[in-house]
Amino acid sequence: MKLQNYTLRYLAVTLLLVIPIWAGIFYVLILDEVYDNIDDDLKNSKIIIVRHAFADRKLLNSPEFGINKFTIKPLPKGNYRTKDEFFSTKEFMEYDNDDEPIRILKSVFKDEEGNNYELIIKASIVEEDELLQDLFLALIGLYIMLVISILIVNHLLLKKIWKAFHVVLDNLKEIKLGTGSKLKAIDSPIDEFNTLAKEVEKMLNRNESIYSSQKQFIENASHELQTPLAISINKLELFAENSTLPEEQMIEIGKITDTLNRLTRLNKSLLMLSKIENQQFSQEQEVDFNKLILTLTEDYTDLAEFKKVKIIITENDSLLFKMNKGLAIALISNLLKNALIHNHKEGFVNFVINKNEIIISNSGNNAPLNSAVIFNRFYRHTTTNESTGLGLSIVKSIINNYSITVEYIFTGDHQFKINFPKK
Repeated sequence: MKLQNYTLRYLAVTLLLVIPIWAGIFYVLILDEVYDNIDDDLKNSKIIIVRHAFADRKLLNSPEFGINKFTIKPLPKGNYRTKDEFFSTKEFMEYDNDDEPIRILKSVFKDEEGNNYELIIKASIVEEDELLQDLFLALIGLYIMLVISILIVNHLLLKKIWKAFHVVLDNLKEIKLGTGSKLKAIDSPIDEFNTLAKEVEKMLNRNESIYSSQKQFIENASHELQTPLAISINKLELFAENSTLPEEQMIEIGKITDTLNRLTRLNKSLLMLSKIENQQFSQEQEVDFNKLILTLTEDYTDLAEFKKVKIIITENDSLLFKMNKGLAIALISNLLKNALIHNHKEGFVNFVINKNEIIISNSGNNAPLNSAVIFNRFYRHTTTNESTGLGLSIVKSIINNYSITVEYIFTGDHQFKINFPKK
């Protein structure tokens, strides 16, 4: 989920919780203010009515509400509370043909002769249920408008604000170490984004420097190690050819030569792993795996004939994928060599090429391999000197650079399935 939508989701939920709470408080305050205004109006009406009653004593005998909405009734002699009483009730309204809420003021006053009179005044008030309904609808409208407004602001304003961040993010996706690519400059009013761009640029410069040093070390190591190994092997072979040593010593020289050859292969494999993990194979092109597999199987024909292993290729579809050509060759050749080495005489190696996958199966040991560790470095399930224990590690390292996967399956035969992304 994008950062903008992530924050919007929590903001929408927060508004959904806050607005009802605010609405409840607002409703209570509005209702209290309405009652207070009506009560003030009733008090004012009381003053006017009492004044007119003193001027016109006929008003002192007004037992019916009538159109004046007040009554004055004489009370027996005694002591009465003169404090105003307010309360709400309902009364039938002919216009609405229903009981509607009203506010009533009940008070006691004395005339000039000291007689007590009860004054009752009533006034219509706002209907609470209608007020609550109108407020509820207004709040729904308010919530929808707020969310829409936030969406618009989020899309327009925040998109503009976060533009610099996305520029940095897109640049990072395109940058590859060793190519000399630089981070594009940004111009943002946000200090944090400018700081982020500067720090990312510093980090890239540091990584570029480390990468260059490491690349130089690998190249130097390749030259410094391979050369003495090759010289040693050549000298041993010349010595063996021109030597009259006993057979037992010649066998020992052969073992030393095999060890040095294995060390050479091991050195090449380790250097290959380092180069892959340092992403030194940056150039990419459309690789035709059908042609590649046919070419590599021809290259390994001598080894297959020596091992008396039959190679079968089944092409159900053509498979094209954009990647480094050298890594594609290393990927298939390591799996093919692994299938040939860990095989038995009169065995087989099958290639099945489908639209989005390559399945390499071979005969061999009847027991399944440990799929949890077979791609680990120096893992070997046999003691053969032909294996360095790095072939499948190289395969795993290659696929980690692309959106492809490899899995091991045992179905009586050993299978490695390479899954390519669907187009």
